[in-house]
Amino acid sequence: MRAYLAAPYAAREQVFNYARDLVRLEFDVTASWIEELHDINAGTIGAAKDLHPGEVAGHALTDLDDIERCDVLVVFTGNYIESFGFDAALLHTGGRHVETGYALAKGKPVFVVGEPENVFHRLPQVTVADSWLELVGALVEHRDAGLAT
Repeated sequence: MRAYLAAPYAAREQVFNYARDLVRLEFDVTASWIEELHDINAGTIGAAKDLHPGEVAGHALTDLDDIERCDVLVVFTGNYIESFGFDAALLHTGGRHVETGYALAKGKPVFVVGEPENVFHRLPQVTVADSWLELVGALVEHRDAGLAT
C-alpha cells in the first residue's frame, strides 16, 4: 500500500521518521517532499516567497503527482505536530489542507493524526487517530482488509 504523508513543511524531519516507520511495515511512501533539503525558515514554508516561482510550481505539482500515486493520505494536524515543540508560526501554512482536499476529491481514504482541524476531517470516509501509534494500527488494519478481499 502506498501512503502520502501531509504535514507542515517545518515538520519535514519528524515526518521523514514516521515514513521510515511505515517502510519498515512494508508500506511505500510517495511523499517526496520529506526528502527535500531546503532550509526551513519563513521564506521556504507556506507560500515559499524565497523560492523562484518555477521552483514553487514544480514542488506543488510534484506533491499532487505524489498524491495521485498514493492509496491513502495521512495528514498530521498542526496541534499534533506542535505538541513536539515546533514553533507554531512555522506550522500553520495550509498546504496539507489542499493536499487533503485533493485526496478526498480523488476518492482516496484519508487518515488524520491529531484533533480534527476542519469539517473535512470529520467526513465518514476519514479516519481520525489521536496518536501516531493508533494511526499506524488503523493503516495496517485498512491495508490488511484490502488484501483479504
